[in-house]
Amino acid sequence: MNALLELARALCDEAGLEPSVVPDVHLRAALKRRQLICGAPTLEDYAARCVARPEERGEILDELLVRESWFFRDQAPYELLTALASTRWCNQDRPLRALSAPCANGEEAYSIAIALAEAGHSLSRLQVSALDLSQRGLKAAAAGRYEARALGQLPAPLRQRWLIPTATGHYLVHAALRECVQYQHANLLALPAALTAQRYQVLCCRNAMIYLRPAVRRRLLEQWMSCLADDGVLIVGHAEAALMPSRWLRPVGPPGAFAFEHAPVDAAPRRNAPPQARSAHPASRPPPQGPTRRPVAPAPLAEAAALADRGRYAPAAALLEQLLASDYDQVEALYLLGLVRAAEGDVAAARRCFTRALYLAPAHQASLEHLALLAPDGEDSAAARRLRRRSAHAAAPE
Repeated sequence: MNALLELARALCDEAGLEPSVVPDVHLRAALKRRQLICGAPTLEDYAARCVARPEERGEILDELLVRESWFFRDQAPYELLTALASTRWCNQDRPLRALSAPCANGEEAYSIAIALAEAGHSLSRLQVSALDLSQRGLKAAAAGRYEARALGQLPAPLRQRWLIPTATGHYLVHAALRECVQYQHANLLALPAALTAQRYQVLCCRNAMIYLRPAVRRRLLEQWMSCLADDGVLIVGHAEAALMPSRWLRPVGPPGAFAFEHAPVDAAPRRNAPPQARSAHPASRPPPQGPTRRPVAPAPLAEAAALADRGRYAPAAALLEQLLASDYDQVEALYLLGLVRAAEGDVAAARRCFTRALYLAPAHQASLEHLALLAPDGEDSAAARRLRRRSAHAAAPE
């Protein structure tokens, strides 16, 4: 079992996952499931199978990843894409390129294509690339065949235009739409040169970076910056918006879109709060958001972030309170609880969480920005300005 556990841990390392996200107990469960699926009498027999069949490594990884997604998951990002395709990206001779990474079962990639096509762009001008580590997910995506529950947030007129109902109760993506999306097996940590050589107007990487090690996340963000067209947008998940470096990116679009564009090189520090802070304000709560993919049964902090992503604030808060009861000095847990309390409308509780986080980590930039937004005398008050100055100083390179 130790050798198999080491193999599973190595696969997680290759994917850049934070070790706490997939504890050993879940690795053992995944290995046991594969043993039973393969019909191996013992774990030793299954270990021999892994040696004889290298492709089994991919099957183990697939057991650790849940490909959870659906069409038009949250409306705001797709509304933004349609608006930009009708204005910023219209009347251009170049192809309109988009990248969905990771792409789960393909729902996001097809949704991007639909949003752009609905703005009047011909499918022949759209070049949508999608990549994922899951071979199972890529196979399902290429087939373009979905159950009705995957279409839950797709407006009925779009469903009628772009999907064909089948006799089995499933829906098949229109052939012309499938043809404009190209799927590829790839690791975010080793993006194919053919993909990174392109520049994308749409770069969608939602709910993947929160599970990566910090150094890996920074490296991936640097890669995204080089791939993002000058007029392009990077769309991330709710919990990831706080990770976007303000010296590289600035928010664009409505709250809930969690979209960013290149920040001007000579731009002065922005006084407005970034969209992740504004969305946490009770006046503009973000819509529920679900992860594109996430490891099975993540560690408490990651699980709470995933629950908050989907708008399930009460269970997220309960999990965070339980976590803090055993260790109240966890800065990230306090910060996330502050976001949840603000989204619930309890501004006073949110301030207390951010203040406690700053007591423990005075340079915690995200807490500084959110506390400035929720300043009692308004975000333009002297107190808020002081907090923003501290935030800018914390963000400055050493």
